[in-house]
Amino acid sequence: MAYRQDLFTNTVNQLRSGRTQEELSKKLNEIVNACRDTGKVGELTLKIKVRPDKGDTGQYFLEDNVVVKLPEFERGKTLMFGTPEGNLQRTDPNQGELPLRSIDESPAAVKTVSEAQQPAKQIS
Repeated sequence: MAYRQDLFTNTVNQLRSGRTQEELSKKLNEIVNACRDTGKVGELTLKIKVRPDKGDTGQYFLEDNVVVKLPEFERGKTLMFGTPEGNLQRTDPNQGELPLRSIDESPAAVKTVSEAQQPAKQIS
């Protein structure tokens, strides 16, 4: 059975008067950019349904479906601790609090230290 080697590309170019090919190109570009930004894998799927017309007309109805799965950045995680009552809180209930206090923020006087000028020793 002989077939045209360009049957697939030619058919995709003609689906919905070229709008499918344009959509695929645009979506592929979006995926490439998202993959570059996230360092993760993206996916583009083209599904083509071919349904013959009723009777012996030699006509076929083609329906296309484009599905895109863009990679996403990982969502952040929040560490929380459970209390004996079954509640959640950000601080560990088993760890005591440090007695933190403010310190005087006024600048201290700057001290300068003068270095005695000594000649360098010569090593032979």
